[in-house]
Amino acid sequence: MLHPSSTYRIQFNKNFTFKNLDQIIDYLEALGISTIYASPIFKAMNGSDHGYDVVNPHIINDEIGTIDELRTLSKKLKEKGFSWIQDIVPNHMSVIDTNYRLWDVLERGRTSGYGNYFDIDWDHPQLRDRVMLPFLEANLQNCIRENKVRLRFAENGFEICYYENHYPVKPDSYDLLLSKCDLLREAYEDDLQKYLASKNADYQSWQKIKKQFVEKLSKSKNKIEDGVNRINENNELLLQLANDQYYKLEWYGEADRIMNYRRFFTVNSLICVRIEEEQVFNDYHQLIKQLYDEGLIQGLRIDHIDGLKDPAEYIRRLKKLLGKDCYIIVEKILEIKEQLPESFDLEGTSGYEFLSYINQVLTDMNGAEKLLTFYHQHAPDFQNYYDIVFDRKFSFLEKYMHGEWDNLFRLLLSLNIIENKSIKQEELHQALGTFMAAFPVYRVYIDQFPVDDISREIVNKAFEDAENRAGHLKAAFQLLKKLFNDGGDKQTKRLQFIQRLMQFTGPLAAKGVEDTTFYLYNPLISHNEVGDLPCVLGIPVSGFHEKMQQRHRANPLSLNSTSTHDTKRGEDARARINVLSELTNEWVALVTRWQQINAAFKKRVKDVMAPVFNDEYFLYQSIVGGFPEDLNTSNESKDRLKWFYTKALRESKFFSTPSRPDDDYEKACMEFIDALFDPSHAFLSGMVPFVRKVKSYAEIYSLSQVVIKSTAPGIPDFYQGSELWDLSYVDPDNRRQVNYDLRKSLMNELLQNEKQSLEDVLCWSQNKLLVGGQKMFTTRTILQYRKANNELFIEGDYIPLEIEEGKRKVIAYARRKDDKWVLIVIPTGLVAVQKTGWEGINIIIPTGTPKHWRNIFTGETITTNGELQLKEIFNQFPVAVFENYH
Repeated sequence: MLHPSSTYRIQFNKNFTFKNLDQIIDYLEALGISTIYASPIFKAMNGSDHGYDVVNPHIINDEIGTIDELRTLSKKLKEKGFSWIQDIVPNHMSVIDTNYRLWDVLERGRTSGYGNYFDIDWDHPQLRDRVMLPFLEANLQNCIRENKVRLRFAENGFEICYYENHYPVKPDSYDLLLSKCDLLREAYEDDLQKYLASKNADYQSWQKIKKQFVEKLSKSKNKIEDGVNRINENNELLLQLANDQYYKLEWYGEADRIMNYRRFFTVNSLICVRIEEEQVFNDYHQLIKQLYDEGLIQGLRIDHIDGLKDPAEYIRRLKKLLGKDCYIIVEKILEIKEQLPESFDLEGTSGYEFLSYINQVLTDMNGAEKLLTFYHQHAPDFQNYYDIVFDRKFSFLEKYMHGEWDNLFRLLLSLNIIENKSIKQEELHQALGTFMAAFPVYRVYIDQFPVDDISREIVNKAFEDAENRAGHLKAAFQLLKKLFNDGGDKQTKRLQFIQRLMQFTGPLAAKGVEDTTFYLYNPLISHNEVGDLPCVLGIPVSGFHEKMQQRHRANPLSLNSTSTHDTKRGEDARARINVLSELTNEWVALVTRWQQINAAFKKRVKDVMAPVFNDEYFLYQSIVGGFPEDLNTSNESKDRLKWFYTKALRESKFFSTPSRPDDDYEKACMEFIDALFDPSHAFLSGMVPFVRKVKSYAEIYSLSQVVIKSTAPGIPDFYQGSELWDLSYVDPDNRRQVNYDLRKSLMNELLQNEKQSLEDVLCWSQNKLLVGGQKMFTTRTILQYRKANNELFIEGDYIPLEIEEGKRKVIAYARRKDDKWVLIVIPTGLVAVQKTGWEGINIIIPTGTPKHWRNIFTGETITTNGELQLKEIFNQFPVAVFENYH
C-alpha cells in the first residue's frame, strides 16, 4: 500500500492544467513532495475552478487535459518517485445540460434508465413524477410574461429556455408542438409514433432514434420556427407546455420551502446521487477503476463521506472494487472528542482534526481567556457558543431546509414507525427539527441494531439537549428516541429512516456552524475553522501529546493539514491571529482606541450603526491576519479584503444573507473599510506597527506548524503555494493562481546556497524572509529528511518529552524506530520568551536515549546527558529537529 511521505494539494482548473503541473514537477521534487493530491479531474461545469460540480465521471475534464496527457504526466511522475491521490465526489453532480444522465431524466421522467440515479423523491405530494428546478428569478408565470422563458427548436430538438439554460421537452409534448406547425403533424406522423414508441428504450438507442427524428424535422425548420413563434406569443399555451414537463421550473427561493431532490448542502445546482444503488455505484466508478488499474492513481480522497446513506458500506464496496492496497482517506470533520468510526475500512482522514490540534496548542490559554472576557463585554448577545450553534442550525433549518425537514417528517409518517398515533403531528414535526439542530456532531453511522455504544451516547446527548431546549415536546422526543432502541419490530424501516435522517444532520451542521456561526462568534477567529471549536481557545501541551499518541495508534496514515481549499483563512493568517492571545493587553487597548477614532466613519442603517461591534471586531482581526507581508497596502489587497468581508457579512446571516443581501448595511461596511485605509487617518499608523510585531512572532509559529505536521503522527499535507506565506481568505480567494515562477526562482537560489554551506542557506532564508524564503527552507529541509526516513515517522513511537516542572510550555517530543531517533523542539509563548529568554529551561531526556545529536536545519551538534538546555538550541534557527548520530 502507498505510504506517502508528504502530499501536495493541486487545485486543477482551466488556469492550472496537467501541462502546468508538468512544469513544476522538478520544483516539487526539490521541495521534498512525494505525492500529488489532486482536486477532482472529471468532467465538471465549464469554467469550474474547483471540480466538485461533476457532470460526467466517465471522462477527464477537457479544460484540465486529456487522459493521454495524464498518462504521459503519470509516467514522468513515477520516474521521479511520485504517487497520486485522487479526490472523488460520489455524493453529488451538477444540474446542467452537460449532465446527460440528469437531462435524460428531465426528458423521460422516472422511467428513464437514469430515473433511479439521482436522489429524487418522485412521490412528493406537490411534485409527483416531476423534478423541481428552482432556478428562476421569479415565478414561472412572470418569467413567461417577461419573455425570459421561451421555447426554441435546436439541434437537440424542442427545448424550454431560460437565459443560457436549456431544458428538454418530453416526447409526449411533440404531438402538441407539431400540431402548431403547419401540416407537420400529419407529415411526420410515422416518425413521431416511432419516436414515442422508443421513449422507454436504453439511453443509446433512444438518443439514436431521437437524433434521426430531429434531423428530419430540421428539414422543415421554417415551419417549425413559425410554430415556435406562435407558442411563444401565447403565454397561456407556453405556461401549459412548461407545466406539463417532467420538471417544474420554479423561483429559486421556493427551494427554501419545498424540495424534492437531495442537494449538496443547500446548493440548488448540485443534485445528489444514489451511490448506494449497485448500478449507480458501478457506473459512477468506471473511470476511477480504470485510472487505478492503469496505475495512474494510487489512492483516493472521498469528498463529503457524510452525505452518503451508508458510508461504511460504500467504503467496503470501494475496497472490493479497487483492492485492499488502495490508499483511501475521507473528508470527515471530527468534533474535538470524536474519532473516526472503526467500521470505516480506510487509512484515515484528510486532516481537519489535525489542524484543530495544532491551532489549539499554539494558542495561549491564559491570554485567550482575557480575549473571551473582552469579547463578551462588548458582544453580550454572543455569550454562549452552543446556544448560538443551536439557534443558527434551527434557524437555518426553518429558513433554508424546510423542504428537507418536511420530507423527513413525511417519510417518518409513511413508514408507520411511530407508536403513539395520538401525538400531534405539529409537535412531532417540531421535535424532529429540534433534535436535528441539537445533534452534537455531524452524524453517526448506524447500519444495524443494536446501535453501537458511541452512536447511542451521541444520540442520547442530542435528545437530552433538545429536551432541555424544548421541554414542552418531551412526549414527542420520547417517541423519536424509541426509533433508536435495540430489538423490537420494524427494524428495517427504522433503520431506513435513521440513515436518511443522518444524510441531513451533516449538511445542517455544516451550514449552521461552519457557514454561519463561524462568521458570527468572533472572540478569536483563528479558531473559526473547519474541524476546530471556537469556544475552546487553547489546550495544554499534555493534551496535544495525548491527541498525537492517539493518532499514532489509530490513524497514522491520516493527512496532517494546516491549509486546505475549505479553510476559512490561510495557515499563516491563522498563526498571526493566534498571537493576539499573547498580546492581549496591547490588542485590547488598540481595539478600544480604534473603536473611538473610527466611530465617526460608521453609518446609521435602520436601527444600528454599521458595522456593529461584532462585525467591526471580526474586521480588525481579519486585517491583522491578511495584512500584506511587506506592510504596504494596495488596491488589490483592499479589494480582496472587501470581497471577503462582504462574504463574511452574508454568511453570518445576521443583517445580510447570500440570497438576500442588505445593500445598505454592506455599503456602509465597505465605506468603513475605505475610511480605515485612508492614509490621512490614524488607523494605519497604529495597525501597521502592531502587525509588524505580530508577524515577527507568527512567522516562527508558521515554521513550527511546518515542522510539527511533518514529524507528528500522520502525513504532512501542503496546500498549493503554502510553502511560502499563506495569508489568503476563504475560497475562492485561496484558489487564486499560484506564482510558481517565483517559487521556482527561489528554489534555485536556495539550492545554489545549499551547495555552498548550511550557513549560506540560513543567511539566504533570513534575507528572503519577506517573501517566505525561511518557510521554504524549513519545508524543503524537513520534507527531504522525512522522505529519507518515512518509516520512522509512520511506524516510529511518539514519545512526549517533559519540561522541568514550573517552566513555561515548550512542545517537545521524540520519534523512535529501532535505533533511529529524532528529537523535535518547538518554542511557544514567544512574547514572554522575548522578555525572559530560555535561560534555565531544560527538556528532560528519557533514560536510554542517544546522547549525540545533529540539528538538521543548522548542522549544529550537541551532546546531552539527561537534559537538553533550550538556551543552546535556538540561537541560529527558531525551531529544532535533531537526529541522533554515532
